[in-house]
Amino acid sequence: MKLDLEELRQRLPLNRDGEDSTPPQNVAISSVIMPLFHDENGYGFLLQKRNSKLLAHPGQIAFPGGVKDPEDKDLLSTALREWTEEMGVPSDDLEVIGNYKGIYTHTGFHITPFLSLYNGNFEFSYNREEVEKIIRLDLNRLNEVPFYGLRMKRNPEGPPLDIYYFDLQEGLLWGATARILVSFLREHSNFEREPLLRNPNLSVPPFLDPKK
Repeated sequence: MKLDLEELRQRLPLNRDGEDSTPPQNVAISSVIMPLFHDENGYGFLLQKRNSKLLAHPGQIAFPGGVKDPEDKDLLSTALREWTEEMGVPSDDLEVIGNYKGIYTHTGFHITPFLSLYNGNFEFSYNREEVEKIIRLDLNRLNEVPFYGLRMKRNPEGPPLDIYYFDLQEGLLWGATARILVSFLREHSNFEREPLLRNPNLSVPPFLDPKK
């Protein structure tokens, strides 16, 4: 899958607090690092599989990040702090390229992603209380693995939602992380896949079990 890093450096803004718009007061303000890496296979993203014992989003595959703490001076500081705490490597290993557009989730979060290039040695002393494993996701895999979609409403009065699912060997990549990835790759790469639409077969998140 194609990705032009120099073009991204020119196109993406670097606003340490993300977009200028202020999210509503009842939304948790958060940020994540979108850590790109480059190897002999091309570009990819570093993801983490969250510990299955966590109360929030157990076992989900996600970017490193979290909710802004009062002592964080801005959202980039939040994302870099969470990167260090969760991945166990210094933020000096990252070149921050810019912030991608934020998204709202229907679980009450606003997430600002910061695209960054990881230049470290891939030896992570990750926090095992929060992280089960680190996943190196080559972008080309997203053109190969099963790709599903649901269109559903989380509440009767709300708008229909498009939920994306990549059925990876390491687990199901879905939710906000999949939304960010699909949006980013359609805008800045040549990702043109359309998901195979399915009907929900679970009554609770993730709402879809691809194996059923």
